[in-house]
Amino acid sequence: MSSGSSLTLDQEVSLTIYALAYGSEGIAKHEGMVVFVPEALPGDTVRVRLTQVKSKFARGEIVELIKPSDKRVQPFCSHASACGGCTWEALEYGEQLEAKRIFVENALVHIGHLKTVTVNPTLKASPQAGYRHKIQIPFQQGSGGVTAGFYAKHTHSVVPVEECPNQPALGNKIFREARALIKQFGYTGYNEISDQGQVRHLVIRLGANTHEALAILVTRERELPRLSEWAAELRQRIPELVGVLQNVNPAKTNVILSSEYRTLFGRAFFFEQLRGLKYRISAESFFQVNPFQMPALAGVVLEAAALTGKETVLDLFCGVGWLTLELARQARWVVGVESVRLAIEDARANAQLNNMNNVEFIAADASAGAAQLRAKGVKPDVVVVDPPRKGCDRSVIDVILRWRPKRIVYVSCNPVTLARDLALMFPRGYALKSAQPVDLFPHTYHVETVACLVRIGEPHVG
Repeated sequence: MSSGSSLTLDQEVSLTIYALAYGSEGIAKHEGMVVFVPEALPGDTVRVRLTQVKSKFARGEIVELIKPSDKRVQPFCSHASACGGCTWEALEYGEQLEAKRIFVENALVHIGHLKTVTVNPTLKASPQAGYRHKIQIPFQQGSGGVTAGFYAKHTHSVVPVEECPNQPALGNKIFREARALIKQFGYTGYNEISDQGQVRHLVIRLGANTHEALAILVTRERELPRLSEWAAELRQRIPELVGVLQNVNPAKTNVILSSEYRTLFGRAFFFEQLRGLKYRISAESFFQVNPFQMPALAGVVLEAAALTGKETVLDLFCGVGWLTLELARQARWVVGVESVRLAIEDARANAQLNNMNNVEFIAADASAGAAQLRAKGVKPDVVVVDPPRKGCDRSVIDVILRWRPKRIVYVSCNPVTLARDLALMFPRGYALKSAQPVDLFPHTYHVETVACLVRIGEPHVG
């Protein structure tokens, strides 16, 4: 309980939501105390039962929606209230875009310690449904047999679905046929509590512009009866499948994929085409889940890099070389660094596929790869980083800042770690030139941001 508030656990209070927190909870205040309310939207008046009361904040669940916000819309998916995949289907799309812009702005001010910042309006997605081209579907064993769908909000209990409107028709078709065959062949779903069962997940990878597909069956056991026959039957039903794979994951973990793959049919990679370039993407290689927005994202990165054709560019966390090849179109020389060796193999193949001779790829983690290049005397004019959600290690930032590149282009899927990392760069000779959010994940709170930093004066480098 707060010293300035009389709120208690299980108390019911009426609140008006005035904003959204990063993570998609609604924010209200009661007697000066901040109250977070899942599933509440700005403008809602709600009656809430308090489920958590701390010294500086409380959290509650909606008991009654007294007056809905005028920003509420009818969800387009019948599973929206139960499924944890899309938290914002009930929020008008323009409001989603503004909320994401505010997330980035707040992070840069409160975590990045910028007194003033201008964050551009979020670039909207088109289409806003059917965009997910990597699909991960859990399978569970219940009293009624195998259940497949998506996890309910804040749980690992599966909500059974027939299709997901945020996936393309081909992805939904592969899911339905694979599920039917799993039942037909008598395979069991996974039980997390007992650590028993055969099938854990089905992972689907799709090429939006090539219409190629991979299906990856994640199993707890290495040997399943008639598995090759299962794969052949799935391929017969789905001609677009260029590969059917098995991923063996015996660990008691919520990590979906292990490092062990077996090809049951076809090949272990698919092709995608974007902006006139062709990409080979292996089953375990990262690629953006929304290919429709990748051209817009590439355009923002290239504008931020401001290349003239004379620059040496370093692309850290390069994956299969998507941005590396885009940058190579406008730079003298580009080096991509990536720790996943199979992704580097894809990247090198992609350079050959597109006849790119002004690129080089290094298989190493970002810090080691950057240090290796620095030891060789490489001095990039522009550094592009596209790290995972956890952001950049301090060692990566230190190596970059010792180079003093003219520009640093930071592509981030997490405003919090973006702002944290930029806060380390500002005192060492860099200023924020632009921050551009891009909506790659409609109907969720996730936002991609491209931040452009420019070098100013002579920084102190420790």
